Amino acid sequence: MASAVDQLININIKISEASLENNFSRILFLDTKRRTLLKTLATNPDFRSDESSLTILSDTAQQNQELMTLITAKMTALTQVTGNKIKMLRSYRMTK
Repeated sequence: MASAVDQLININIKISEASLENNFSRILFLDTKRRTLLKTLATNPDFRSDESSLTILSDTAQQNQELMTLITAKMTALTQVTGNKIKMLRSYRMTK
């Protein structure tokens, strides 16, 4: 029988893959699934609060914190690029 945290490990892997692709909507979708899973984990009879499971939960929290920092930086960069493109388009329209 699979461990109750196996789903969490799988979601964490998928979130990491989506972050490498800058697929923000997929990250949001997977993070919502992960949050739901974490809420139900405590009532799951298959969940064992052993050292391994607690380490996985701790790693998940750390991964989430690092991912939020990374996403914030990427979104800021994308916002700046978009803002610059809008400024260029406005300048182009003014010169016509």
